[in-house]
Amino acid sequence: SSGINAEYGHDLAYLDSEDVILYEVTEEEFVFVRTRPGVDIFNTEVHPFLYNIEHSAAVELLTAPHDAVYRYLRGKPARDGGNIAYLHNPGRCGSTLVSAMMFKTKQCVVLAEPNSIMSLALMFNRRDSPISRKTTNYLDLVSATFLLTCPDPEKLYFIKPWPCHTLSLLPLLHQALPGIKELFMYRSIRPSVASLKKLFGYNFVELGDRTVSLLPVNYRNIWRKIRCGKGDEAYSFAVLSCIHAYILETQDRDDIKAYSYESLLEDKEAFTLGMLQDIGIGEEHLDNALSALEKNSQANSDMISQLESRSRVNDLSVSSEVMEWIVSMARDELGIKIDSECGKLLGFPNQ
Repeated sequence: SSGINAEYGHDLAYLDSEDVILYEVTEEEFVFVRTRPGVDIFNTEVHPFLYNIEHSAAVELLTAPHDAVYRYLRGKPARDGGNIAYLHNPGRCGSTLVSAMMFKTKQCVVLAEPNSIMSLALMFNRRDSPISRKTTNYLDLVSATFLLTCPDPEKLYFIKPWPCHTLSLLPLLHQALPGIKELFMYRSIRPSVASLKKLFGYNFVELGDRTVSLLPVNYRNIWRKIRCGKGDEAYSFAVLSCIHAYILETQDRDDIKAYSYESLLEDKEAFTLGMLQDIGIGEEHLDNALSALEKNSQANSDMISQLESRSRVNDLSVSSEVMEWIVSMARDELGIKIDSECGKLLGFPNQ
């Protein structure tokens, strides 16, 4: 690998190369990689998750400190993120399928779980205090990360981030990039957890604890207080944390449209039309988007089938006792009123 430090006289002209992408963000620097020729890392039909191919296709490592990158971006025309759509999600809610649908339209660059966004969020999650709207000292870092991840102002970008762990970005995105289009996709907790059990099998308990351990500190602290169960509760808590963060952020905002997996099943055309409109894609691309619903066209179907075949979990159900625990925890620890709107998000009373 080759390191380039802009503080010592090197310019950042390499950032204008199409084969150079932002790979990671640290407390001190931005980390870029140059990808090998002939690899289309943005083809989600071949590479459904960007973080995998970003790593395997890298042939050169390039780094630059934050200040140098900020200077580079100030030399470019100002951007407010208006060409970026971002889908907040807790996972196992159909967000990967939506990525495939957007790719089928050929109207946007689809970034499914880019490592750059994940590394930024995890850096925030490791803080001793949670990120909030008052954490304005990170706005330049957030803006730079997203503009470097989506570098072409003439292209439309759709980002499907890694689930759960990126919820710390919710209070910052609209401040750092006022033009960004934010959406939220979710699924009722019981089928979400059942889907995770089917996918991960006997690793479910270990992965559930791992998932919670990477959440922002305020949610980790709650989990340490109430920790119980054998996996169902941990994943339920992670999903609920995402929903809770969304509820908090939208108390005084109405610009983050929420979509449910259940609404996709109920009316595929209405769901897809709404999603296309919110992202900025014309309805004439509806049929192409809907073609991704055919099972054989789903880019990650083979991988998921292999994982599920290895899981061999007999009981995929989530018990009524666990669901009662979720409601009690939501009310007593998160202060969520189990009213009709929140009940809809949680999957009550129609679970």
